[in-house]
Amino acid sequence: MKLCETERHERLIETEWNEDRARDAIDRIVTDTNRSFSSEHLWPIHPVDRSAERPTDSLKYLYHGAAGVIWALGYLNETGAAAVKRDYLPTVRQLIARVRVDLEKYPVVRKYMGAEVASYMLGEAGILLLQWKLAPSDDVAQQLYSHCEATIGDQRGLAWGSAGTMLAALFMYERIDDARWRELFLRSFQPLWDQWKYSDEARCHLWTSSLYGVTEMRMGAIHGFAANAYVMIRGRHWFEPNLADEMLRRIHETVHATALIEGSRANWPNNVGLTTRPAPLAIVVQHCNGAPGIVNCLAEFPNDARWPIDTLLLRADDLIWEAGPPVKFPSLCHGAAGSGYAFLKLYVRTGDGRWLDRARRFAMHAIDQCDSAVKKYGQRKFSLWTGDLGLAIYLWDCIGGTAKFPTLDVF
Repeated sequence: MKLCETERHERLIETEWNEDRARDAIDRIVTDTNRSFSSEHLWPIHPVDRSAERPTDSLKYLYHGAAGVIWALGYLNETGAAAVKRDYLPTVRQLIARVRVDLEKYPVVRKYMGAEVASYMLGEAGILLLQWKLAPSDDVAQQLYSHCEATIGDQRGLAWGSAGTMLAALFMYERIDDARWRELFLRSFQPLWDQWKYSDEARCHLWTSSLYGVTEMRMGAIHGFAANAYVMIRGRHWFEPNLADEMLRRIHETVHATALIEGSRANWPNNVGLTTRPAPLAIVVQHCNGAPGIVNCLAEFPNDARWPIDTLLLRADDLIWEAGPPVKFPSLCHGAAGSGYAFLKLYVRTGDGRWLDRARRFAMHAIDQCDSAVKKYGQRKFSLWTGDLGLAIYLWDCIGGTAKFPTLDVF
């Protein structure tokens, strides 16, 4: 059984962990990011991010645009990783208006993104949450609440669906302890629960959703099972005990029924069962699809003898290590940083230092990948989830031995 494609990965460089080098990389990323900012143009789009369905001047969203970059700079400043003196609040307050100008100005952007205005990672909800964090106001909170309501019943995961806005509601509750955000989370949960159906073919419970013109049961940590399961695990203490137990039983059932196991290694496909996709996708090892995302989303699954998952998580991390870093940019979504977080997650869960050592080895490799990309393209990739800012936060967590995945575990 082929659990990954070797050509999608690189051999890990033989560089030992060096904290000074990690700190230097963080400083260089932050310095270049601040220096490259323009209030008119925000940050330059990376050449590989240019496409017909995106604006030609700048990206704005939490996932790959200015909102994510500003959030990352603020987080690095808050945690002591880097000093950021610029005030980006005026820019944040303009982002939604600029997003709406993009939708008016570019017909292809409007066709692709127009229906996704309320989403967390690729819509206005994430921008509003950032704006509220920087300058809390009742008006911004109400706008965010309305956006969260608008996604209720959307099962397309964290980027587009209700799982993302449920996470936003959870962050708001953690900040202000207002019961209406808890109520909103639970109200959003119910349709997601009702749509979680048992598949005889897959022998477990999965969601069927349509995305990019394809209908199928997805497994991934952005759009699929792992994404929805993650936010349920995060909010499980709000459920009645019997419901919480059934939710955990289903997650345990699904993650085992869909695992592809070979010896001491495990991975998961992009999708299982019937699909309208014309040709099957490759099995990958990234956060968005494959073992890293499963570990990152399920690492806080309760350690309960009724639903053991640790053996499976260990097999997943062994596969990630043997596969090596992805060839792509060392990003959170589909690069070495996102894969490395799976090691950090297991280190925090088990206390076993070998996982921290592996995370730090991936970090050294990722720095080399990042520096090579800057030389090749003549600029950084100014993005949280797909570029250098996510890498900077990963490096900081490697220094501290923590595992707070940006905009999922912490906002």
